Amino acid sequence: MRLVLLMQYVCPVIVVIVASGGAFLWPVALRLWRLSQTLVPLDSKDSDALRIGILGASFIARAAVVSAADKRKDIVVSAVAARDTQRAKNYAAQYDIPAFHGGPHAYSSLLARDDVDAVYIGLPTALHLEWAIAAMRAGKDVLLEKPAVLNANEASELAQEAKRTGRMVFEAGHYRYHPAAKRAKQLMSLNILDGGVAPLRSVEVRFSMLDPKAWLRRMWSLVSSDDSMRPDERLAERVKNFDRWWYCVDMLLWSTGAFDAHVVSANESRFSLAATLELYLYPSLVVNVSMSMARDSLLDPFTWSVSALGQTSDGQASLKLHNFGFPFLWHRLDWKSLDVAHSEQLYGFGETTFEHQLGSFREALQSGDRQEDAILLTMRTVDRILEVAGHGAFPSKEVVHHQ
Repeated sequence: MRLVLLMQYVCPVIVVIVASGGAFLWPVALRLWRLSQTLVPLDSKDSDALRIGILGASFIARAAVVSAADKRKDIVVSAVAARDTQRAKNYAAQYDIPAFHGGPHAYSSLLARDDVDAVYIGLPTALHLEWAIAAMRAGKDVLLEKPAVLNANEASELAQEAKRTGRMVFEAGHYRYHPAAKRAKQLMSLNILDGGVAPLRSVEVRFSMLDPKAWLRRMWSLVSSDDSMRPDERLAERVKNFDRWWYCVDMLLWSTGAFDAHVVSANESRFSLAATLELYLYPSLVVNVSMSMARDSLLDPFTWSVSALGQTSDGQASLKLHNFGFPFLWHRLDWKSLDVAHSEQLYGFGETTFEHQLGSFREALQSGDRQEDAILLTMRTVDRILEVAGHGAFPSKEVVHHQ
């Protein structure tokens, strides 16, 4: 299991090191040290630990929940479900999960368990709404992998069901819960005179992560006369892109505290998307922002950043957070306010964004801090971007309501 956990981070580490010059020995060493720490065995978990069931025996579930819960005393993974019975059985055995369910009724069987307080749903996005509703109707709170849903109509239905059942939906935007992202958000709301960057004038979010297959397909399309795709293949490709540019939209809205957005322009190609927007902030501030995502850029193989500019009559300020997506591997937060430059790196004890996320999920369940309105705003903005780009919102899958 330790070898699997180690390999989980090898590829991202290599990408970051190659792309950014190799100055990452300390955070990498910290990560490896964190991985070697003693895991919390089941019999040492807190008596009131949050008991989580997993729908989908997936890689992302391992990173987002299993590996993160292994380091916490207050959270335990009590069951996993997969349609493939053998896969569910192997997954449970490999990660010491006490119970598993397989077969066509696996998800419903897990939701009926009394030893599951909440569920993590890491299924394909098209299935999120169906099983989040089923989970809430079964009395379970939901940690829902991002993107939570496909469009604003689904987000609205999700919010209505959460209100009706009194259960919570918590979107797994793991980057938000790391100290580096929280610090950037704090500085973007702090006045220039107090050492921050506000009031904001512009914000830019960029996410470029080279996908070799995407690059090769783009190269082939330049020389091939027949690079057509079936409609279902094209939709699947667009949803795969959305899994990445969701970060751009969410970071823009979350970091600024915007309450609405107007899309000025948008362009969606096969492996990339770019947009400019106006964000509306309280009490009456309008901020010009831009975002871009690419999977096929050989010249920019890895960029995951948010930048902001602020200005008042007293002076200017700027901020840039490098690698906000996986800051536990490496990051740097640079900002300048009234000609005073600062730089920070906030690694703590090497906790992953997923460890911070699980802790925040448990705290939200205790405090009642809800996210449904934020999910709805994000998806309304996503729909507007796609409409301006000329493709329209993603279609919904017909939802089967499970009793």
